[in-house]
Amino acid sequence: MRTIQFTFAVIISAIIFSSCEANKLISVTVIDKTTKQPVDSVFIEVKAGKNGDYNKNHALGYTDSNGKFETNMIIGCAFGCYDIYMEYGKKGYVSKTELNKTEGTVELEH
Repeated sequence: MRTIQFTFAVIISAIIFSSCEANKLISVTVIDKTTKQPVDSVFIEVKAGKNGDYNKNHALGYTDSNGKFETNMIIGCAFGCYDIYMEYGKKGYVSKTELNKTEGTVELEH
């Protein structure tokens, strides 16, 4: 009987904690604030975490010629979903940081 209870507890725990991970699509387009044209080669750093600790998951990349950046991240939700912190940078533009804006248009200014 004890073995059955232990097995049941392990199965329930596995279901609970495996369902706490989620695949998050991050899809943004970076444009010039003044011209509204896409900005290519913008370096983007994506960090996921909570309570100021954004080192739980991490992604890096650049926008393409259409200003588009996409990545997938596995984010945890076991004790509250992670926040997603995004940093944007390109020479000639003001660096920008945003919290939890994971889709849509991002404007950079000179």
